[in-house]
Amino acid sequence: YYFNDGNVIFLVEDTLFNVHRYFFERDSPVFRAMFACPSETPEGGSEDNPILLEGVKSAGFASFLSCLYPMRFGTGDLTTFQDWSNALDLALRWEFDPLREFIALRIEETCNVIEHIVTARRLDKQDWCFSACAKLCHRSEPLTLEEAQILGIVETVRICAVREMCRGKPVRDLLWDERPWSRPREVTPGLEIKYHKEHAKKLLELPNAT
Repeated sequence: YYFNDGNVIFLVEDTLFNVHRYFFERDSPVFRAMFACPSETPEGGSEDNPILLEGVKSAGFASFLSCLYPMRFGTGDLTTFQDWSNALDLALRWEFDPLREFIALRIEETCNVIEHIVTARRLDKQDWCFSACAKLCHRSEPLTLEEAQILGIVETVRICAVREMCRGKPVRDLLWDERPWSRPREVTPGLEIKYHKEHAKKLLELPNAT
């Protein structure tokens, strides 16, 4: 990402990026404040005086820029959860709100249920988290060791509690126990997911989603 018509140069690790200041000023209050600071020799104006982005990996910054400069509009160019997650880290750090929402949507559409839960927690998207937990409870395969390591011990224990409760009885019988006046004639997969989501809200000890 070194554009001939770029007008701000960043140094990330040992890589120079020449990009367009306009997008950073428009979408990020962090960079807007940075560029507003008066200076006799403004950083970022040349390769000899670039803006140093400390604590940022060049690969992560490239992932972030691929979202800012997508080749495929509407879908983005990244293909792995790690790349999307790296881009999300920087969007959150620099308060690129529109880009953050775009990245979150792409993760929701393309990544697996564990990655949904991890991202939902980071963004405090509770209803998204409950829906992902419900799908995890509904599936027949148990959590794998790798999934448990990604989720962490607290999240894993909570999800296992929901799975154990939901799988102890058929959903038809559980619904009969709780609401005998409205027992469904047929329990569809969609109804099971909805039931698991309701109990995920209770057992995960989080406020109701809007």
